[in-house]
Amino acid sequence: MTFLKKASSDQIFLLILIAIAATIRFWNITEMQFLHDELSALLRAQANSFGELIQKATTTDVHPVGIPIFIHYWTKLFGQSEIAVRFPFIICGLISIYYSYKIAEKWFNPTVALFTVVCLATLQCPTMYGQLARPYATGMLFSVIMVWCWTQFFFNEVTKKKHMVGFVIFASLCAYDHYFCLLFAAIVGATGLFFINKQNAFKYILMCVAVLVLFIPQVSILMYHLSVGSGSEESWLGKPQRDWLIVFLKYLFHYSGLLYLLIGALFFAGIYFGRTQLKHKNKLRIVLLVWAFLGPLMAYLYSITKTPVLQFSSFTFSLPFLLMFIFSFYPELKRSLKLGIAGVLILVNAFTLFANRKHYPLFYTHPYEQMAKISLDAMKDHGEENVSVALSVTEGFVDFYFSFRNTKVKRMLPDYLNVQKQDIPAFTTYLKKQPTNYFVAGNLPPEYIQLIKEKYPFIVTKTEGFTYTIFCFAKTKPLTELKEAVVFTDTQDKQASRFWAKAAMKEIPGEPGKTCMYLDSTVEYSPGFSTSLYEIMASRHSIVNVSADIAVEDATSNPTLVLSVDDKESLIWRGSEYQSYKKADGKFNTVYVSDLFSGIDLKKHPYASIKIYVWNRDKRKIYVKNFKVEVIESNKRVYGLYEP
Repeated sequence: MTFLKKASSDQIFLLILIAIAATIRFWNITEMQFLHDELSALLRAQANSFGELIQKATTTDVHPVGIPIFIHYWTKLFGQSEIAVRFPFIICGLISIYYSYKIAEKWFNPTVALFTVVCLATLQCPTMYGQLARPYATGMLFSVIMVWCWTQFFFNEVTKKKHMVGFVIFASLCAYDHYFCLLFAAIVGATGLFFINKQNAFKYILMCVAVLVLFIPQVSILMYHLSVGSGSEESWLGKPQRDWLIVFLKYLFHYSGLLYLLIGALFFAGIYFGRTQLKHKNKLRIVLLVWAFLGPLMAYLYSITKTPVLQFSSFTFSLPFLLMFIFSFYPELKRSLKLGIAGVLILVNAFTLFANRKHYPLFYTHPYEQMAKISLDAMKDHGEENVSVALSVTEGFVDFYFSFRNTKVKRMLPDYLNVQKQDIPAFTTYLKKQPTNYFVAGNLPPEYIQLIKEKYPFIVTKTEGFTYTIFCFAKTKPLTELKEAVVFTDTQDKQASRFWAKAAMKEIPGEPGKTCMYLDSTVEYSPGFSTSLYEIMASRHSIVNVSADIAVEDATSNPTLVLSVDDKESLIWRGSEYQSYKKADGKFNTVYVSDLFSGIDLKKHPYASIKIYVWNRDKRKIYVKNFKVEVIESNKRVYGLYEP
């Protein structure tokens, strides 16, 4: 109570904001589930020796070794539950809010500081990255404490040794946290060269040299990571588009028109309120802009010239300074006006966080826990011997949750097929051997789903979320059957239509009176299906499923069912070979090809067209019937944490 009596209204409101931020981050914490990157880091941190830990951290990831070392020893003390592992990172994120306030208050005034930390407390980007057991919350904390010490060194009349030592320690921690955090520390260090004078130059250079010396143990690891490119990230990170900055700002402000309007209004209101002092502290505003954007800009250039590395997380370490710049034009406002604006900003941020972004449903459920839960629930409901399970997961990830859930029932981990790569013949053989009446399928290729439906045609449950879709199929019709939303379907007929080109028809051998499309040795590409994507897609989360029954006269023939999307250049080309789907010679065998179109931005490709046909690559006689195109509405949440 003594503190509250002495505290100013600004300090009290800062405490309230930190409490709000803590509530958002700790809300329903027992329901949190690990993301892919967190589980990967957790499993890498399991080692029998320090040397093995460093070796695994170096060769299986492309980050500095600081966080793996911390996680290794932290989990030895406190266990591997989501609460235990994430707790220190959430605390780091909350402390970052406090130091961000201190910096903004020192550089500008309490009004700028207040508006800055309102956004840090309630926007999804700092909230989500402040909850993850990854090097983002720690990196933001190290960055802002480093800048606080840097600020005290340059802008105090008397330099204290604790700030010099603090700068060295926290700049070094940045270097061991994340390479973009290291880059930010380097940018801050270089910025100091523009502020040094005769009195502090030697001390500052000595501080920077000390940071370099402390980084020496990490140099060989950095050089190794540079020599191998970006490792695993290279396989899934695409090159950024030219509008990468606009996309990030949209994400930062919740893809919400209401929030765009509010932030824009506050920015220009700040310029209006501070119009008599616009030139005041412009040097600091330039510093903020450099700190906010130089690192991500360098990441962008590296991504388009060498290896893609730019992600939204690249902005994490400089985010407080971007927000600080937006509100930096404000003079100190009257308390009632200041708190009123802050209150509106909190309400709009919170509303769009929960209503627009659906933060908790998306962020608190992830594929591996869900796959384990749905598989075990199906086994509980239908009997373990009556449920087959096939999952496409990284080795060990689902086992972690199977083990976690099975500790309560003390039984062996269930058997399941882990699909690491698409192998149609192997999966067909596996499917044929299953004696069960139920089949759980998690994140399997869409062609696998079509094969499963041949044997298990009914959907009992379909669970969707961020980066996962999990089915439970049944052989027999359940009491409550789930139907997928079909938005388009069409089948080739004898006559040409707006979608299908006219095909040569011939009687099917052994089936008098029945005809089908026939390709002889003179035809390499069959007549097929073609239209614009807009005509058949309800959204970019649609899945196109194509099937065709194909028979060949020569058993060695290998025609390919092709799906292609073009817009002046090839956007997608997928082909399924007949031999991969062949179950019997001399008969029609069903071939499938599918694609999820979430990777295509229809706004950037408004004239994209789709073509589906049979490629008679061997130019031999083949027969095609039941040629069908179907579009179903798929998981709209698949990338929902990062997309609208």
